[in-house]
Amino acid sequence: MLALIDAYRKELSDIREFSTSTVENYTYSVVDYCDYAKDNLKIEPVYSNGHHILKWMAEVRKDGVGDSRLKNHQTALKSFFAFLVKLRIISKNPAEALPRIRKKPSDLNTPISKKVAYTLLRSIDQSTWHGQRNFLIIAMLWALGLRVSELTSLRVKHFEPEHDQKNKIGLLRVRGKNKQQRALFVVDTLYDAVTNYLDHPESPRKKNAPLLPIKEGTAISPSRVLKLIKEYCDAAHIKDRVTPHVLRHSFATEMYHQKVPLTAIQAMMGHGKIAESAVYIHVSDQLRKQALEQITIQGGLSWV
Repeated sequence: MLALIDAYRKELSDIREFSTSTVENYTYSVVDYCDYAKDNLKIEPVYSNGHHILKWMAEVRKDGVGDSRLKNHQTALKSFFAFLVKLRIISKNPAEALPRIRKKPSDLNTPISKKVAYTLLRSIDQSTWHGQRNFLIIAMLWALGLRVSELTSLRVKHFEPEHDQKNKIGLLRVRGKNKQQRALFVVDTLYDAVTNYLDHPESPRKKNAPLLPIKEGTAISPSRVLKLIKEYCDAAHIKDRVTPHVLRHSFATEMYHQKVPLTAIQAMMGHGKIAESAVYIHVSDQLRKQALEQITIQGGLSWV
């Protein structure tokens, strides 16, 4: 199965020319499902049917995965099994019949307060390498507004501490959707956290190595990031729903409250349009009205 997954990865990157983050995202989804099929369903993944995939998705949902991430899982599996059909390994794509995932009416991405964020970060024991890594994972999601796929795709070379060492200002070069690249400032406490982590003897040294590995040479997966956030929240008795995407919403909202211009928020989040960033801003009706008044989209505000 590993050979098929590797061939699928090459298909995405070399033939279809997907971005690195998308390739990693899809591959993680496929690996997670294949592991579940073997360990829990006791079947070879190539013998999967729609019922098997639905059962896995139900288990993923129980772990607190949101609709957007669940849709990504579904898209990845449709793509993978379509690849197996193309190779004539199977005759029919079992993921094609999966029902459409509809968003729940409630807002699952309500941002957390700074108080909750600080409580979460302070609960992490940084006396070990794993603690330093996990602190950095959550801190970067909250303080930089990264997508979880962007976070897990980071390499050591993407952080440039020498930008302004005297004033503790570094640059983090992020590759987002559609291979769009952006540079984010890493300053003060977060700068110290990144440099201290990289100075640790257990941290990766090679420039092209994953910045946040689960083991040597292998980056931590988005699903593992979600799981560790949940574990820390449980240990800290945090009742708010906290996911990587919630932390991204929290970043956008905090930036807006700090009177950062929408154009700057757009650039930091890697959005193609200001309107995309505005969706992430959770504020009072009056502030929301002010934000919307700054946006002009040809054809109207279809996303409201």
